[in-house]
Amino acid sequence: VKLKKAIFFRVLAPLALTINSEIEKEREELQQIYDKGLEAASADEEQWLRQLAVRYKLIKAEENLQANQLGELMKRVDQIPLSLVLAQSAEESGWGTSRFAAEGNALFGQWAWGANAIKPEQQREGMGNYGIARFDSPLESMRAYMHNLNTHNAYSSLRSLRAEVRSSGKQPDGATLAQTLIKYSERGQEYVETLLSIMRVNHLIQADEAYLKEDPVILMVPLE
Repeated sequence: VKLKKAIFFRVLAPLALTINSEIEKEREELQQIYDKGLEAASADEEQWLRQLAVRYKLIKAEENLQANQLGELMKRVDQIPLSLVLAQSAEESGWGTSRFAAEGNALFGQWAWGANAIKPEQQREGMGNYGIARFDSPLESMRAYMHNLNTHNAYSSLRSLRAEVRSSGKQPDGATLAQTLIKYSERGQEYVETLLSIMRVNHLIQADEAYLKEDPVILMVPLE
């Protein structure tokens, strides 16, 4: 069991750090524009901001970004603490051994509808033709999960708390943000307590300080 957990963390942590690094770069650019104000932004910066706001589901494709929306965009374009990512992926994927993880790289139990979704053995009545979202790779599953937390209305409290912690000069940690995820699972507070237990038992809190080394990227791909 100890080896299984170690392998799980060693595989998923770099994926999370990679996507967090991507988000951090976008946030730094966004911060520069935010500091000087939308009215001082160049045409190229305005176009980039608009595309970013559409991608983060703050505005629709046909809408323009308003100056008073920059603060909300700053709340959305932000990293997810590694301890929270690892705890949720462990719980949602059965430490990477669930059928959904094996068949579709589904690490976070995100729901989907349509033919491409992985159907559960028994669908609940009245919920339509739902299933678990399928992904081409674990990296894409990770990216979709982080985007979900950063955009879905159900997790607005996570984003607000994260921004509040940042404004106090501290770094948001997984245990603090986990308290806001009551709506992630039908289990509610029990689900939150499970995440906190996983973090505590596996000493994940210190993982929030992990970062990627400035070394050449190593790509791991399956043999043909």
